[in-house]
Amino acid sequence: MEEKNIKVSVIVPVYKVEKYLVQCLDSILNNTLKDIEVLLFDQCEVDACRAIIEMYTNGLKKDSRINAFHNENNGYGAKVNMGINLAKGEYISIIEPDDFIEPTMFEEMYNYAKKLNADVVKAPYYEYRDATKSSPESKNICNFAEQILLTTPQNSLFSVLDYPKLMQVHASLWTGLYRTEYIKEKEIKFIEAKGSAYVDVGFRIDTLLNTDKVAWLSKPFYNYRVSNQSSSTNSWDLSAMVQRWKEAHDKFNKTPKLYDKIGKYLFFDEFYNTANYIFTDYKVTEDDFKKIKENFQSVPDDIILNTIDLPMSAKKIALQIKNSNKTLAYYKKKKYMGAWYSIYIGIHRKISQIHIFRFMRHNIFRCIFRIGGIYVIDICLGKLK
Repeated sequence: MEEKNIKVSVIVPVYKVEKYLVQCLDSILNNTLKDIEVLLFDQCEVDACRAIIEMYTNGLKKDSRINAFHNENNGYGAKVNMGINLAKGEYISIIEPDDFIEPTMFEEMYNYAKKLNADVVKAPYYEYRDATKSSPESKNICNFAEQILLTTPQNSLFSVLDYPKLMQVHASLWTGLYRTEYIKEKEIKFIEAKGSAYVDVGFRIDTLLNTDKVAWLSKPFYNYRVSNQSSSTNSWDLSAMVQRWKEAHDKFNKTPKLYDKIGKYLFFDEFYNTANYIFTDYKVTEDDFKKIKENFQSVPDDIILNTIDLPMSAKKIALQIKNSNKTLAYYKKKKYMGAWYSIYIGIHRKISQIHIFRFMRHNIFRCIFRIGGIYVIDICLGKLK
């Protein structure tokens, strides 16, 4: 394919996903937008992924749109950065190799981006669960889709500084389409850390806060597989997450006025992905606790107190961690700051949420019902994903 005709460069960092890789690649190649290039980065020859990739580059499923690069395992961020450097398309998409996408994802998102001249287009996603012996496969739209729909402009460009709700929800970088020239002009890169290491924390900040040309397309195309037990979501590394937030605070320490505008949304995400684990069965280390405390000390008290949707009990705990000399052992002995359940009924948001055992380490069950295609009932047992 000629370089000038490539509309979307699809970057896929591959590692230990032989079970899911064929489904992922087929969903990309079968998309209705054909003017794409697929950049595969095979991190290490430890399973059948290398052979599967060979099937798409030189074998029975050969497709000229695929370019494969075989490198040592130097991490998710390094692989995606290499893909960004090599990308020839107008826009960049990053797809996880254990997930898959709907057939019209690239066509609809690309056309939407071009219509609005967007630097970034974001969309909601499906939480997909594979079938088991006891339950069929299922997929439900992410729990924040309705909130973003009601709080963010539709069919127009906006700045996240004016509509910051996107800074509170799941980073979900793989639901985005990013204008290649914008990413390269702003020199936006991933942190190059070992493994996957939650490098989407910094990428979300950089992509959403460096432009006033963000667009929200309120339609899910991406199937995010939450049932893969080896994924970074299900094999949690608190130390890596805490480090990513340290790097985020290092960014904002240089531009404190920027954090003043979005901190009350962003801190919600930081708290539940770091300090929350102190009150679960996760083995938080003294070093983890020390770094969480140091990160919180970068956050002004008034931002913690005004964090959107964070319960007052959680705000008090955050302030206590930040400002007192109480030890990790003190918090481990305490009962969790909030109830073991939560019930939220938002008539104006057209959503009801019932969340039981909400501070467990893992998710056990989640089901989302839609009444008349309008009202949402979200029932969750265990950790909210």
